[in-house]
Amino acid sequence: MRKDTARRVLAIDPLSRGVGFVVLEGQDNLIEWGIRTTGRADNGKSARVIDKLIDRFRPDVLVLEDWDSAGSRRCGRVETLLDRIVAKEGKRVLVRLVTQRNIRAIGPLPLTSTKQGRASFLAERFPELQAYLPPVRKPWMPEDDRMAIFDALSFAVACVRTPKKIAPLALPAPDGSV
Repeated sequence: MRKDTARRVLAIDPLSRGVGFVVLEGQDNLIEWGIRTTGRADNGKSARVIDKLIDRFRPDVLVLEDWDSAGSRRCGRVETLLDRIVAKEGKRVLVRLVTQRNIRAIGPLPLTSTKQGRASFLAERFPELQAYLPPVRKPWMPEDDRMAIFDALSFAVACVRTPKKIAPLALPAPDGSV
């Protein structure tokens, strides 16, 4: 049973062949996490996966990385996917975008200034994720897909930690005005 005061947050981090996600209720209650694979880089399949996650968990807030903010390094395909998600899901759930600056502020600097540092910090805060913590990446290694879980968790923690600083996304009205 959900508490009336706890807000359920679903954070999504698209990756090359799927979606990393976490569901956080309140500030410290991690409900679910994981990676849903699509087999290949396919926005249609990724959008369907995200739609199923929203149907399953019924979040109060959907959190995504602000792909237009400074410091965001998303490829065109993922930017298109995020645009599509916001346009479709923004009609039924509150969508919040977190910037890299919000994400780095989830813990002490310089620890949270890198992905690996944030993942280690979050694994300490949420011990159930210790087994999913990827090894330290060498420069020649590709990023481990499990990092998407920690990226999504950092989005959720940033949103829950500073909800007033993260404005809800304003969707354009049918006539084009905001």
